[in-house]
Amino acid sequence: MKAAKGSGDSFAVIAAIVILVTFGARASNNMIATTLPLLVKRLFNFNGLAVGLIATAFMGSTFVSSTFINARLPAVSRRRFFVAAAIAYAALFPLYAFSSPLTVWVLAVAAGMALGPIMPNIMTSAGSVRDLKARERLLTIYTLALSTSLLVGPAIDSVIVKYVGLKASFIFFEPIAALVAVMAPLVRFPEEGHPSKGSTRPSVTSILANNGFIAASLNNLTYSVPFAFITSFAGLYAEYRFHVSDSIALLLYSLFYTTSFLGRLVLAIRPPYNVVRLMILSSSLTLLGLIAAWASPTLLVYMAALLLLGIPHGLTYTLSVISISRTFEPRSLNAANSYFFSIMMIIGSGLPAALGAIVTAAGYQTTILSIVPIVAVIFGATMFFARRASAVLVRPPMIAEGP
Repeated sequence: MKAAKGSGDSFAVIAAIVILVTFGARASNNMIATTLPLLVKRLFNFNGLAVGLIATAFMGSTFVSSTFINARLPAVSRRRFFVAAAIAYAALFPLYAFSSPLTVWVLAVAAGMALGPIMPNIMTSAGSVRDLKARERLLTIYTLALSTSLLVGPAIDSVIVKYVGLKASFIFFEPIAALVAVMAPLVRFPEEGHPSKGSTRPSVTSILANNGFIAASLNNLTYSVPFAFITSFAGLYAEYRFHVSDSIALLLYSLFYTTSFLGRLVLAIRPPYNVVRLMILSSSLTLLGLIAAWASPTLLVYMAALLLLGIPHGLTYTLSVISISRTFEPRSLNAANSYFFSIMMIIGSGLPAALGAIVTAAGYQTTILSIVPIVAVIFGATMFFARRASAVLVRPPMIAEGP
């Protein structure tokens, strides 16, 4: 396969590096997000609010690291920070196996800080290829690697937990977390260069006020609330309502991520022309899936709801990162991606605690039902800004840029 424009590496090599580091980072990160709630609930007797708060501590520290450090660093310094964070993350991961009700909070914050620069820089690396066709295909491959890790990771974790228990599972999952540290030095960090004559580097305000950026952020937010519930409470909900084991509760996530994977596979094969139209489809499926999960009378129906909810999970984030890549030129991508990721983290950091408080006060089903109108309102706002940015978001993605 030909080399991507502006790169000394072939597209295949860049893609392989992106796939491996993304798989390691997201599989291990998701393992923390889904297994930690079970661990602190079962072994440390945390209530619903405390389960939400520890998830908030993890994601909140990720936001701080991404926003106040990574987004402000030039390429050379950012690369060093990225590699150091990847090594620290791999070193911290197995320590959850030795945690106590107190140290588990420290680990959540430390691991979150280390994770801060990892995902934005992988996204920037994937989105910095100059050729438009190669760029959008690589971005979709990046999100496909995310789905692969989320599909395979819970299945592996389920088997590990079945035989060694919740705490020791972090030791046996360590090789996947270590993959991040091994691959980090190979991740492509393009030089951002200098602004062209007559132009200036975009300010934070200009990025945050950009219609395409707002549409991408709101689109992702339509799924942030449901996803916060799914990652923190979907397994606990299955245990509470359908009396499944820890292993089965974790395995249910594989159903969810199967359809997420398939949705992203379709976009990798056929990158989207009309992003706005797919945003509408994604939000509609989210609302249907939430109603199905709320009304599920049996485990089988709940499994079907998770399968349905997986489709918009696969579409939503992919559409958002493609929207950002279409909106900003390569030299602005690091800042745009970092702020996008930071917004995801700051919103996501508060959601588990808020949802945990609702679960504690009103129960799982009421919490699910309360999410439906929130998604509907955010969807309306998304469409407002998406239509204002339609000149960027609705265009053929397969036409390469000029030489």
